[in-house]
Amino acid sequence: MTKQILRNEEIYIAPEILGKYENGIPVAIDERNDERLNPRDIGHKITIYEREVNEWFLNPALRLLRGDSFSNSFIVLMVCMSYIEGVEQYKTGIDSNRRSKEFFVNSIKRLYPNRFQDSDLNKLYAKSRCGLFHSGMVKGGVIFNNSFEEAIEFRNNGEIIKVNPTLLLNDLKDDFARYINELKAVENNNSDEERRVLRENFDRMFSVL
Repeated sequence: MTKQILRNEEIYIAPEILGKYENGIPVAIDERNDERLNPRDIGHKITIYEREVNEWFLNPALRLLRGDSFSNSFIVLMVCMSYIEGVEQYKTGIDSNRRSKEFFVNSIKRLYPNRFQDSDLNKLYAKSRCGLFHSGMVKGGVIFNNSFEEAIEFRNNGEIIKVNPTLLLNDLKDDFARYINELKAVENNNSDEERRVLRENFDRMFSVL
């Protein structure tokens, strides 16, 4: 869930977007563009979400890979694992509470259609997502290398999971850019029913209040 605007304290809800209450009314100040945002307006919510994800997570992860790609791969993978489950909640409009694995697997299948078996994705979830977020480390069998030809590849019935952090992160950045464009398409009067539902789901799930 996104950061919340507090009643008694100013807080940055995205890079250079300050959230606060003025006379009992929540507002968001985009300091970069000198603009006031309405936290209840879906167009402004998309602006906040886009800057949150890109500038707090995806872009910093990319900079880490440009530094020491091997040593920083664990941090980058943690960012990727978080994105995979999180974006699925906004796309579906449903909280993943108690359904984390289902959302994670469905998101990967959407990203890479007809590529992986559910049994392999369940192992990716257990070894990478759960390992990192519950134990602070991936479990045995997960290996990183930027020379791997695929973003994710399973070997030995999923016991070995090969990850190219750079390819995976780039795929997620492309996925996020497409998602944001789809959310904005309604504003540009270039939409279909599927995009309208996608926008409604996002509006229902994303809130800084």
